Amino acid sequence: MPRKNSTQVLEKSTVTEVVPSPVEGEELTIADAELSQVDSQSPSTDEVKLKFEVEVETFNSKLSTALLAVPNKPTHPSLGNVLVAANDGQVKLTGFDYNLGITVSCEANVEHQGMVILPAKLLQSITSRLPVGKLTVTANAKSIVSLFCASGKYQIRGANPDDFPTLPALDANNHSFQVKPLLLATALRYVLFAAATEETRQVLTGVHLQFDADSIELAASDSHRLAFATIANPYVEDETIPEFSVTIPASKLQQLERILSETTAHTISLAFDENKAWLTIGTTELVMRLLAGEYAQYRQLIPQQQQTTVRFERKQLISLLERLAVLTDKNYVVVADINQSEQSIQLTVETANWGSGVEVIEALVTGQSLRIGLNIKYLLEGLKKLDTAWVELLLDEPTTPIIISPVESLIPTTQVLMPIEIKH
Repeated sequence: MPRKNSTQVLEKSTVTEVVPSPVEGEELTIADAELSQVDSQSPSTDEVKLKFEVEVETFNSKLSTALLAVPNKPTHPSLGNVLVAANDGQVKLTGFDYNLGITVSCEANVEHQGMVILPAKLLQSITSRLPVGKLTVTANAKSIVSLFCASGKYQIRGANPDDFPTLPALDANNHSFQVKPLLLATALRYVLFAAATEETRQVLTGVHLQFDADSIELAASDSHRLAFATIANPYVEDETIPEFSVTIPASKLQQLERILSETTAHTISLAFDENKAWLTIGTTELVMRLLAGEYAQYRQLIPQQQQTTVRFERKQLISLLERLAVLTDKNYVVVADINQSEQSIQLTVETANWGSGVEVIEALVTGQSLRIGLNIKYLLEGLKKLDTAWVELLLDEPTTPIIISPVESLIPTTQVLMPIEIKH
């Protein structure tokens, strides 16, 4: 998305405490003088350009959501800020990093409409520690913002809202519809972990979403593993959904998953144009940049035949793998000996520097016995994202990918994991 040019560099944000005047005969220090000077800039009645009152708890909750779009290390000074806008009986808080924008609103008693931008992390550090009750926020023409709570007052130096980048608008030519939040949140949890984190192939750092009339399929892969999930009948109403696909950065969808996990909304509105996505979840709006490039034909990676099926208790296997993982080196190799006659899996980890460990788990094995090497880190991450009691492994040969599938899952999902060659 294009960046908005800023002709003004924001001043360093500072917090100034109101200190008592020195007692008679006491010398005024330089520090006291500086504090008194800033305090003299407190908004007077005729200077107030913004004023509203809101519950501290409500403000903090909404601010935390907006801050999901504020980067820890901003590439531009304005991106470390949050835009605060008050009008028509509500306050809107906006965070934006050019790839993800989040605007969240809440009801407030607005006395003076206006806008100001404030250092996001600093604002949260203060308001998150305030006592329960009312919070009054005022700002003057110089963007000096005062925060009044039940026990005290704080001041923050803000900046001109014109310096905040403008969120892009949705093109007139777009696809829009409504979906069920619980289903989308579950599908995101099933696939997000498999997306690539390295930028060598940028399209793989995203999650691919394929839409058609009856379903939404989500897929992610870092070329060593693949996860995809299909949401059947995800739409709220009978809508005509054209077939199309988009790829959205996984790091931004992780923030969406956090919002969906806490929402009480029954529907989500989605809209897509050529290079961005808009989502509305209750009082929260998100805009995300789409990734360019053609996504891989991932279904071609799925083995067409399997000679062995292994069913086991998911949590029990996770516990065994976590113990064994203590001894793995940077290669993360665990050897699985699947024994059909004994109906078990023996898991072995052996490293030159640390030692070795062996665990055995009961399993329902059908087909041929098999010995295969797996990446214990990838296997654990995938199993932890599932939520069923039982999981199946589908295998063919020691050199072909294995399929991991939850039994009786709310949303059909599949994980594909490349094996590791082991020396006999």
